[in-house]
Amino acid sequence: MDLDKYRELYLSESREHLSRLRGLLEDLLKGSGIESVHDLFRHAHSLKGMAASMGFTATGDLAHSLENLFDLWRKGSPPLPPQVEAALRASDALEALLDAVRDTASDELAAPEAAAAGEGLRVTGAPEAPGSRPAPPATPPPSPEPSGALRLAVSIDGASVLPAARVLVVAQKVREVFPEARMDPDLATLQQTNGRQVQFHLPEDPRVRDLARAVESLPEVAAVSIQRASGGDRAPEATIVRDLRVPARDLDALLNQTADLLHGLNQFEAGLGESGRRAHGLWLDAHRARLGRLYDQVLTIRLVPFEPLVEHLQRTVRELGSRLGKRARLEAAGAEEKLDRGLLERLRDPLLHLVRNALDHGIEDAAGRAAAGKPADGLLRIEVRRDAEALLVTLTDDGRGINAEEIRQAAVERGILTAQESSLLDEARLFDLLTLPAFSTRREVTEVSGRGVGLDVVRAAVESLGGHLEIRSAPGRGSVFTLVIPSAVALTRVLVFAWDPGGARFCLPASQVSRIYPLSSHALTWSGSRQLLVDGESLLPVLPWRLGPVGRDGFGLRLTLEGADRVLLVGSVFQIERVVIQPLGPPLDMVPEWMGGALLATGEVAYVLDGRVVARRSEEEAHAL
Repeated sequence: MDLDKYRELYLSESREHLSRLRGLLEDLLKGSGIESVHDLFRHAHSLKGMAASMGFTATGDLAHSLENLFDLWRKGSPPLPPQVEAALRASDALEALLDAVRDTASDELAAPEAAAAGEGLRVTGAPEAPGSRPAPPATPPPSPEPSGALRLAVSIDGASVLPAARVLVVAQKVREVFPEARMDPDLATLQQTNGRQVQFHLPEDPRVRDLARAVESLPEVAAVSIQRASGGDRAPEATIVRDLRVPARDLDALLNQTADLLHGLNQFEAGLGESGRRAHGLWLDAHRARLGRLYDQVLTIRLVPFEPLVEHLQRTVRELGSRLGKRARLEAAGAEEKLDRGLLERLRDPLLHLVRNALDHGIEDAAGRAAAGKPADGLLRIEVRRDAEALLVTLTDDGRGINAEEIRQAAVERGILTAQESSLLDEARLFDLLTLPAFSTRREVTEVSGRGVGLDVVRAAVESLGGHLEIRSAPGRGSVFTLVIPSAVALTRVLVFAWDPGGARFCLPASQVSRIYPLSSHALTWSGSRQLLVDGESLLPVLPWRLGPVGRDGFGLRLTLEGADRVLLVGSVFQIERVVIQPLGPPLDMVPEWMGGALLATGEVAYVLDGRVVARRSEEEAHAL
């Protein structure tokens, strides 16, 4: 039997339970969340049950060991820090087991890591799991139906390949709330008949409605209803409409198909001729508006929270810190912020590099932190926040900081700068040297760093997203790395313009444009080799960057940038609209001024510029001259 579809659902559900379990353990490690031990037990129990239904023995055994530990806490034993840390390591091993299932359809590949994590739990004093994991709990014997009891009727999707296993997951969810719930028919009967309808006999209790909603949200549950078991006059509750889990690749396909329809509609309109456009203008506008709304809705669905990436980084901190013999933790702020799924995936590698560098270069060992009067545990903090259309992701550490003089000396030794040139660089420009390929202040190569691979990868990744990397540091106090990503949301407001009204369309993020100047009423003048736009008593520098001539019927776009504003001259200005910015393919993806491409509501493709990069590179070229 093909279990691919069912395995995907198993992985999705297991990762949800694992994510919540991990978050609760992090709270315990910080000294809070002691009241959540019951939730920890439920998550471990669910992981064990789902693994049992799929036959993943190593996963079930490790989840069972965690369940035993959490049961000890439930019964009043205080969670000791070594136990919490061992449980976190076990959660990392569970993630490795899930990865193995994803890659090989079996958890055997990660079984040694799971066994080591189970041994780590035992060493900390956690109750030892029995030699063999017990079989899934049998259905309790029938009990007399209480007067006025309710029936929770559940239907499993007809496409489910293992309906009995799905019923087992539903039964575990029900018995988390009502341990004595009776199921009809029992699991053995369902397995024999391949049945998809089941009822749970429950007491009259206000929690039943919330339970029904929880069951309804489970994968492959087609319908849920609440009925009175006694069959009285009361009508059954309305069937609860279930939510759907849609694979991200299907959303991507729907997005591309919607974009194709928009483009096709635009081509159809272009082929109608003037008389056809007049005759069918209302129909074309109405369909374009409907497709535009569909496009926006699909983009909104693609938004995902930043939190899964934070959890991955926290795992890296634990594993790498253990290898380096350094105690450290990663805290997060703004992890609930949502952004496009594609952007989240592209931020993974640069943030992973920053975390590894912070642990290896920044955070001191135990002796160093004690000598500096710092807490024994190093602290890394990641903050996610928005600034207009931009996303700012900041990683801070409380380590030794960056020694600017070491950078200056390394640059001279490697022949990158002369001694005189290096003496003229301020701290910010010295920090920029760290992002050069193969540049490192390390004199020895380790498994983690010293090869000059790291910050250059971070800078390249950020600039490929149209952003830039900012570095600040104070010796002895730590460092701050900020990734500034202009197109941080699925839908970015852009100003559409062109140099040739009948030619290609271009865009700038609307957040970068503070004013539009008609050149028919604002004069241009020169001061030496620099062109300036006259705005009352102010003279604004004009950027030389343009892709076509601009006459008196053109416009000046005032770009609000760091340091001072600049003006970009363009031929025509059109509308402001919301678009999704997609990366450009080679070779344009190597040009930092281009953020990407976007499909406009008209069906036209536009090139999106980053005003920050245009201004910075124009200034660099002017200074070079």
